[in-house]
Amino acid sequence: MKEELFEIIILELDYFLIEKVREMRIRHQPYLSMLKLSQEMELGESYVSSVENLKSRVKYNIRAIHRVAKCFKLQSYLELFPSEVMKNDIVRMRLRKFPIKKGKLGVNDDGTVDKAYEIVSVNPLTEKELQLWKSNKLPYLTIIK
Repeated sequence: MKEELFEIIILELDYFLIEKVREMRIRHQPYLSMLKLSQEMELGESYVSSVENLKSRVKYNIRAIHRVAKCFKLQSYLELFPSEVMKNDIVRMRLRKFPIKKGKLGVNDDGTVDKAYEIVSVNPLTEKELQLWKSNKLPYLTIIK
């Protein structure tokens, strides 16, 4: 698979949650696959895969957040959320999807988690774009290359 470049319209908080859960899943000992987490959450087997595929509009909802917290035995939902209120609400995010590597994503020697995507840019929607978004006239996904 070749490297892809695309834009999505997403809540900045949704992106944070997706990345937080993905990182927790990868750091979990033993490694927790998307399929296994979906099964432990008692949701469809492709649920986590759909959420982590940023081209999909599937996102974590309150029920899923509750189930994530239970699966990871969290003491508080605060462990999933940022420590401060996000600067933006809805953003246009340009992302580069890395080619799929064989095997699973892991933790690097420096403690960072492998990324499936690189953020190229993040821009809040303009007022005009927000109006278009609210009336379903702004596409969620735009493939650039």
